[in-house]
Amino acid sequence: MAKSENPKSNLAPYGNSSANVHPSNDPEIDPNSYSLEKFRLHETRQRFYLIGSDRNKRFFRVLKIDRSEPSDLNISEDPVVYSLQEIKCLLHRIAEGNRATGGLNFVAKVYGIAGCIKFMESYYLILVTKRQQIGCICGHAIYSIDESQLITIPHVSIQTYVAYSKTELRYKKLLSSVDLTKDFFFSYTYPIMQSLQKNVLSWTNRMPYDDMFVWNEYLTKAIRSRCGSTIWTIALVHGHFKQIRLSVFGKDFSVSLVSRRSRHFAGTRYLKRGVNDWGRVANEMRGSIPLFWSQEASRFSPKPDIILQRYDPTYHATKLHFEDLVKRYGNPIIVLSLIKTVEKRPREMMLRREFANAVGYLNTILSEENHLKFIHWDFHKFAKSKSANVLAVLGAVANEALDLTGFYYSGKPSIVKRTINQISRRSTGRLTAGFGDHARIGSGDEIPSSTLNQERENDSSQQNQQNKVGGETPQFQSGVLRTNCIDCIDRTNVAQYAYGLAALGHQLHAMGLTDIPKVDPDSTIAAALMDMYQSMGDALAQQYGGSAAHNTVFLERQGKWKATTQSREFLKSIKRYYSNAYTDGEKQDAINLFLGYFRPQEGKPALWELDTDYYLHLGIKDDLDPEMSTPKTSAKPEGVGIILAPVPACREDFSRVKLTSFDKLIKRTCGAIKNVRLCCEPDQRPGGGVGNSGVAPDAA
Repeated sequence: MAKSENPKSNLAPYGNSSANVHPSNDPEIDPNSYSLEKFRLHETRQRFYLIGSDRNKRFFRVLKIDRSEPSDLNISEDPVVYSLQEIKCLLHRIAEGNRATGGLNFVAKVYGIAGCIKFMESYYLILVTKRQQIGCICGHAIYSIDESQLITIPHVSIQTYVAYSKTELRYKKLLSSVDLTKDFFFSYTYPIMQSLQKNVLSWTNRMPYDDMFVWNEYLTKAIRSRCGSTIWTIALVHGHFKQIRLSVFGKDFSVSLVSRRSRHFAGTRYLKRGVNDWGRVANEMRGSIPLFWSQEASRFSPKPDIILQRYDPTYHATKLHFEDLVKRYGNPIIVLSLIKTVEKRPREMMLRREFANAVGYLNTILSEENHLKFIHWDFHKFAKSKSANVLAVLGAVANEALDLTGFYYSGKPSIVKRTINQISRRSTGRLTAGFGDHARIGSGDEIPSSTLNQERENDSSQQNQQNKVGGETPQFQSGVLRTNCIDCIDRTNVAQYAYGLAALGHQLHAMGLTDIPKVDPDSTIAAALMDMYQSMGDALAQQYGGSAAHNTVFLERQGKWKATTQSREFLKSIKRYYSNAYTDGEKQDAINLFLGYFRPQEGKPALWELDTDYYLHLGIKDDLDPEMSTPKTSAKPEGVGIILAPVPACREDFSRVKLTSFDKLIKRTCGAIKNVRLCCEPDQRPGGGVGNSGVAPDAA
């Protein structure tokens, strides 16, 4: 049997250069100009053969997976590129050579490998068997998964009893509970895990699987390392993707809203809170408050007490978190915290004060131009006022933030086209670049601040004229608005909608589609964007909290009947409480298994036997995953060598001070966005007076 599959004896195309399609020998074929998007899986008793082709089925590659080892993974990639006729000939010869042992059988039509994993004995392949296109960015298709399949690699004849043990079967069931058909998306040719700005400027020649937003990085590592390439696997992003077509005065455009959930310190609502030792925060699609805090889910209390677990006098983990944000987005970092200021039983207000202390302390060791811009605003207190307009206030903050960070705009279409051609020539086919992303509009990953500042200075003199004609040169974003409440689910979603609406207004204006950089909050475009954020909020809340998001602000804005709204929100609270108290433990186990935080080993406790997963996320550094260790920097970190002592951010007790205006907020918090004002559309009152009816009196 083994002899029949020997390439020297039976697989003539391997040694016959005249029959093979070699990119180096054919001027029309570049091995880096295509990706494998369609696959067919065949099996013999000895091997699996995965035949991959490009979208148009012009070129074919072969991946061979050995099935004769019960517990080892033996994968080899055929270096030859085949034509359609040659691949048919190859499969025919393999079938003939294995006729005595059952021949060559078709197993499944496949659209990519999501990973492979081993529990107690056997390796398994996780395959995407059905897909659906859900959008398109820069001409690159974005897909979701409709169906997936878990296939055992070793042949049944060589498996031992361990493969059928209760432990093995339980691990399989646990892994399958991570539903790939919900909220996962991918692209064969576009790095959807990164921002448009980074993709255009970095000219990457590979899919960055080491990115924090690639959830199957661990699952695909074995295949990628053995093959030395990423063409066989797909990089899965977990979160939410939504794309719609809109029109302004007859001009069509598409809006893409992308939310990505970090694979670091990932989990469910009460089981993952705060920050870990490496500065990774829980639920970083928005980002938990970067302190060491927790809540223990209880079947008897729907709102468990908040516990500050560890005292970190130099706020080292908090510092690592903000350093990572600067590395990814540049400066400034603007922090908008929406937690409560006053409570009958102190819960959120404890975190509010400690968070302010942390930022104030860090600002003492940062240069003034790199200070964290910090704002506290009690969302709940303000929203209780009958005349409150939450979205007007948040919109004002969003506009101030956009003025500081800027936003990415690729320039006129002619400039965009030239950039695409440049990237196409330097790309490996995994990116041909382009135009039009994303949730945090145009985040500027790893772009030097000096470059961006120079770019802004050069553009400033021409900016007004350019805005009138839609912009001549590219604009870049440096910095980001970081929003959080306690769960980063409900209040945060409203704030991000306000930010997204402000950013969309600036983008449409830069593209020449509108005359002013603002979208009317009562327009159909604003309503469509609100629907997108509502859908995203529900998806992310379901992932993290176990129920859809509380959308009272959106529902009131949409004019929904209040009694219906109240009953619906009550049911969401009940569902979230049940999920947190009864099912989150198993969901957390599944996430830890999927992401590789827990790896089953014979003789060691099973995952469900652990009292806590604390040390999986916060414990000893794992040599197998060097990126999960403390980041190494060549330069000496800012502030090193200075004798540091805790510096209070606020000299007065937050629990005793009612901060109801931004003037007071700015003075009493440790950072500041200069000249933030509560502004809204003025309304003409009888007698010619202008009032601020959109804002609560105490806030105005």
